[in-house]
Amino acid sequence: MPEKRGPLDEEQAPLLEVRGVTKRFPGVLALDQVRFDLRAGEIHALVGENGAGKSTLMKILAGAYRPDAGQILLQGQPVALTSPRQAADLGISIIYQEFTLLPALSVAENIFLSHLPGQGRYGWLNRREMLQAARHLLDRVGLDVDPAVPVRRLRVAQQQLVEVAKALSRQARVLIMDEPTAALT
Repeated sequence: MPEKRGPLDEEQAPLLEVRGVTKRFPGVLALDQVRFDLRAGEIHALVGENGAGKSTLMKILAGAYRPDAGQILLQGQPVALTSPRQAADLGISIIYQEFTLLPALSVAENIFLSHLPGQGRYGWLNRREMLQAARHLLDRVGLDVDPAVPVRRLRVAQQQLVEVAKALSRQARVLIMDEPTAALT
């Protein structure tokens, strides 16, 4: 007889599962049968020596690398992550050690660079709407800066929070941070 599932059980189902993922590079076995799962609201830290495969696993989950074997499931459904864009569209975002912000652009422009909000009549950008949306995201991450200020004026820790806001703007459900404290003094 099938097991009866209630609403609490649904919340406990993994959001993301990695099953038996293996990745080889010439002369190196970077990942060997890795298993990992993540539920909504959880925070995990992968700790290990240099060369242990942490960054390789993150790049596989972000769609930058493809595994040689194994399976990745998102909300119980198998996915083949073929590009960072596809991973982001599925709600998986990565913040690399080296930020991807453009210093000359404003905080708001950096947040929405790949998906500008507020395209009004004739495709014109509604700057006021973009600034308001950016302000909302900055409030969510606890960053009190003017969204119109150029990123180059921000400290490194503030830039990192802009990266988090950027990921949230794409509706990230899984946020991966590659050595988030490395950029901090």
